[in-house]
Amino acid sequence: MGKAQHQYQPLEKNGTIRILKLEPGKQGDPLIGTLEAVPIDSTVSYEALSYVWAEPGPPDNAYEILIRNGDNDEALLVLRGGSIVAALHNLRLPDRPRRIWTDQCCINQDDLVERSKQVQFMNMIYRNAAHVLVWLGLDTEKEAVSAFSLVRELDEIFRSHSVDIPSSNSDVAKLLMHVRENQKALQALTDRNWFRRGWIVQEIGTNTPATMHWGDATVDWHTLASVCERLNNFHHLRSELGISTSDISFLYRRFIEPDENTHHANRFSFIYELQRARHLNFSDDRDRVFAFLGHYSIRSLHPLGCGPVSIMADYTKTVEQSYIDVAVRVLRQNSAAACIILAAIQHPSSSLPSSRVQTNMSLEAWLKDEHKLPSWVPDWRRSEGIILAEPICPHRAHSDSIAKIEILEEDDLVLRVHGVEIDTVEACSPRLCSKDFYGKKIPDQPLTMIEQLWHELCKKERFNLDDTYRNGQIAFFAFMQTLSNGCVQDSGHKSIPYHQVPDSVWLRKAARYIVETLGASEDVSEEVRIAAEVTEPESENWCRWATSASDGRIFARTRSGYYVLGPAALETGDVVCVLFGSKVPFCLRPMGKRYLLVGECYVHGLMKGEAMDMLTQNKLYEKDFNIV
Repeated sequence: MGKAQHQYQPLEKNGTIRILKLEPGKQGDPLIGTLEAVPIDSTVSYEALSYVWAEPGPPDNAYEILIRNGDNDEALLVLRGGSIVAALHNLRLPDRPRRIWTDQCCINQDDLVERSKQVQFMNMIYRNAAHVLVWLGLDTEKEAVSAFSLVRELDEIFRSHSVDIPSSNSDVAKLLMHVRENQKALQALTDRNWFRRGWIVQEIGTNTPATMHWGDATVDWHTLASVCERLNNFHHLRSELGISTSDISFLYRRFIEPDENTHHANRFSFIYELQRARHLNFSDDRDRVFAFLGHYSIRSLHPLGCGPVSIMADYTKTVEQSYIDVAVRVLRQNSAAACIILAAIQHPSSSLPSSRVQTNMSLEAWLKDEHKLPSWVPDWRRSEGIILAEPICPHRAHSDSIAKIEILEEDDLVLRVHGVEIDTVEACSPRLCSKDFYGKKIPDQPLTMIEQLWHELCKKERFNLDDTYRNGQIAFFAFMQTLSNGCVQDSGHKSIPYHQVPDSVWLRKAARYIVETLGASEDVSEEVRIAAEVTEPESENWCRWATSASDGRIFARTRSGYYVLGPAALETGDVVCVLFGSKVPFCLRPMGKRYLLVGECYVHGLMKGEAMDMLTQNKLYEKDFNIV
């Protein structure tokens, strides 16, 4: 007769967790352990395991662990997937027990109420652990040793040489050569599924020391994260080789309050953190919110934040109900910081009903779809790019206006916001992608994307400094600033006050990009070439910030000539508005007397409060928008 299935005893006291005492064993021995209930704040020493549920395990081992509840009482706990089996076999000590917290053993996964309660403790569990054991998976291709060796070599190079910023010196040249020669090993490491598993953001985001285990090879987490952070400065190299070091550095100390004087101050916003985690993978999409309930931003009163936000994990709610709950709770605070929830709206192309007659999806049919979200609620399952109005963003389209927001709980949830309507979109580009700004002009070949936008959307002949924009500035400057979100990320990453950087700096960067991209093309005027000759002390070029801002977005022109960098779902007929309390303008879609929120946008000439000035001068009028 086979062993009985393990039955969990309820955790009767709130604030209690289970710890697995993994018994010693050698290769091939079955897994054996005991489970002990302890208070979350007890002094019991344990290690916490972090791994990917769905990865394969050892072929010759049963996916189970024998749980001993007493001298003569033992039962089998069936483990879900081979990854945890491989991890426990690899991490088990040969001569003594090892106390480990691991979700599959220590939480009754079939009890939704227990799961909901235990999720609240996840960050505390990893923060209180003596050590975090990261299982990256089996080393089936024998890549781990060379990959970790390369990490240690790069760490030594970075610590002994000043090569943070790419330049032409010999140290950097040797470093780039070294990375290229070993790119397969580094790619294999950065491609490990663990680095994109959702829950790890809080499992590895604390100050608890951690060790990465890949097969039999190990490396210190701090060493790996430090090397990846330094490699992030080599933007072109990473793009060329397909090395995702930014995914790794994103995780480092994500749950530790950052330096307020750097661009990391964005992390004080709970909504920004949900936005930045959209690239992570979750088996349950409700966890895209629940995985961040231990983050400091949810309790923070920081001016850049949108908290405190009162949210509890509840697995009895649907994904849609969970996301609506977040949006409603944040927006009801009616603060300027809360408006970031609207900036995080990212609808895929053609996902919204169209205002055009030739549409296959009516608003009524869209509203009846029980699986859709209101257009003003972010869907954390999808990512179309960065957000323009990040918390540290210096844009001030709203000037000093205060958000006026009301949620009307009618048959359909309606968001009523106040603001001013500016103009209507008249022409749109195709959806842009990062490669649109990397290619060089090839003689007798089709126009580059930058040429297409300038000639076809802006209706300009040559890149020059003579054509003027509707606000009196140089049209070329307005065009390039629009595509790069005003280059605000450049100053943000350098922690330089944006208003202290003269427009001439951005103009020179833009001119240099055009000259380098179009070469000897007659489309480039002599004035632009002269502007490009002025060198800048900093190395970052216009291209990096344009690809970051424009990737996944659409360039557009309004009827009166405003240049717009809008969302992927933008179409002609959408209206550009400035909403009270919001740093950036928004695109709305009129649908009868109601609107759909299409997304945030950059509109050159409206980013410094110009719309509010026009409102004061009675050139524009306040309007309320009912958004469904």
